[in-house]
Formats: sequence, structure tokens, C-alpha cells
Amino acid sequence: MKLQLLILLSLSLFWGCELMSDPPEEGKTHHLAIALSYDGTNVNPLHGTLPDAIELEKAFTALFAGKEHTSTLMLQDGSDSLSDPLLPTKANVTQKIESLSETMNEQDILIISYSGHGDVDGSLVLYPTREDKKILDDDDEPFDETLLSVIDLYDKLKECKGNILLLVDSCYSGNFVQESETSYSLIERNAYLQEIYDQYFTEGSYTRPVFVLASTTYDNTAKEPPYYGVPTHGYFTQALLEGLGWDEENQILRDVDQTISADYLYQYVYHHQDFPLSGVNPKLYQHPTITGGPLDLILR
Repeated sequence: MKLQLLILLSLSLFWGCELMSDPPEEGKTHHLAIALSYDGTNVNPLHGTLPDAIELEKAFTALFAGKEHTSTLMLQDGSDSLSDPLLPTKANVTQKIESLSETMNEQDILIISYSGHGDVDGSLVLYPTREDKKILDDDDEPFDETLLSVIDLYDKLKECKGNILLLVDSCYSGNFVQESETSYSLIERNAYLQEIYDQYFTEGSYTRPVFVLASTTYDNTAKEPPYYGVPTHGYFTQALLEGLGWDEENQILRDVDQTISADYLYQYVYHHQDFPLSGVNPKLYQHPTITGGPLDLILR
């Protein structure tokens, strides 16, 4: 009898500890918004990029209200100083990503959004450190110092402990949609993507998935509406903001009766983008892409 009581007492203590154990700690979120207008450089200026970053920053701040959330805006608007650590040069962007990655835990989420030009291999076209502010050389090719390639970016992210969401609104951004054991690209693989896969997604290397929503495929361009002097957005980002529930006119976040996740946002953009998804002329359509597979990143 004493033995039975001892066993019952032990089990009650065990169950008590289980019932009173603390829930898992909720992770932090950080949004790094990168955007360039290219004013003052020798490439075509873009008019929707800065509004993209500014409104996304507001939308994510509202989405994560009441939680531990921070944000950083790295904007180039033409009034540029190379001494500004938030000017989106390649060195500044990579340094910021490294510093954020080092502070993250497994339950944290890092959202990186980019609005700007993209090179034909998907590379982000960032601000030059040259005195003449030129991005293109005499052959109209970007200088290496302005390009943050797919490999460069994944290299900076591979040691990150948390979850990462890339939102890329630029030409050829589908190059960022990678394959892994749990993520399959919706676009055709090519030799360049295979090189990245072999380098970063093999056994013993980066295994935590990077969730990517890209504005277009690896072989097509991203578009923005004609500029008539009012704030505008790229077609992809405009739909993305709406999917988040952001009411830009009233500067509030509407209640979305839906779990907001990477897959949900892709589906929203796909069905609500105010630009054709397909066609004969690639200049007249734009198809968003996403990392696929069974995993999804839930934001709220």
C-alpha cells in the first residue's frame, strides 16, 4: 500500500510539472526593407520602389503589433551620402544582414524585402561607391561592386538560426527560388540554379529553408505602372500589401480572416495582381514564383 501511494505521489508530481511547464518562447521578427530609386545614377530610375519599402515597413509593423518586432529601412532616393550606413551599397547591405543573422534564435523570423533593378542572373543591383555614381560601365554592364548575387545573399544567410522570408520585387527575381529536400521551384531549373543548389543545399550545409516570394520568373522582368506623379507600387508589391491587409489610404491594417503565411500571400498575389500572368510577349505579363513543397511560413 505504501508503495502504491509513493507511485501515485510520484506520478502526480510528474504530471504537475508537465501541466505547468512554460510554453515555447515566441520569436522575434525583424523586417529589413531595401529599395533604390536610382536617381542620380546612370540606370533608369524606378518610381514604385521607395513606396514599396515604406508601405511594407508600415504593414509589417502593424501586423506584428504587440510582439517583439523591429525594422530597418535602407533606401536610396538621390540624396545619398556614402558615409550613411543605411545607404544600400553592397557592403552596407551584407553587413546589416550579417549583424541581424548573428542575433537571431531558431524561433525568430527575418523578413528581407527588396525593390529595385535585378540583373539577368537575378543579382540585386545596389548603389555604387564610385565618385561618378555610375552603376553601368561603357558596355552597359553593371559593375561588380553593385551586384549582390543569389550566391552572395545565400552565403550571408546560411549561418542564420531563424526562419527567413525573402520578398523580391525585381527583374529575374525567380532566380532566388531554390530547391531543397522540402522545397521545389515552380520554374525551370538551369545550370546557374544547379550550381547554387550543389553549393548550399547538399548534406551538411544550409538545411533550414529560405522562403521566397519573387515577383517573376528567372527569365522575365518585373513591372510597375506608368508614373503620373503619385505614389505607386510594383504590381507584385501592390498585391502583396493588399494580401497583408494593408489599407494604404487610411494607413491601417484591415482584419484578414485568414492565417497569413507565405503560401497565402503567394495565392493572393496570384489571384489579385493587376497585370496579366501569362501571354506571348514577355513584356506584357509577369508571373510570380514561390518556393514550394510541404513547408509553409506562418506570419500570423
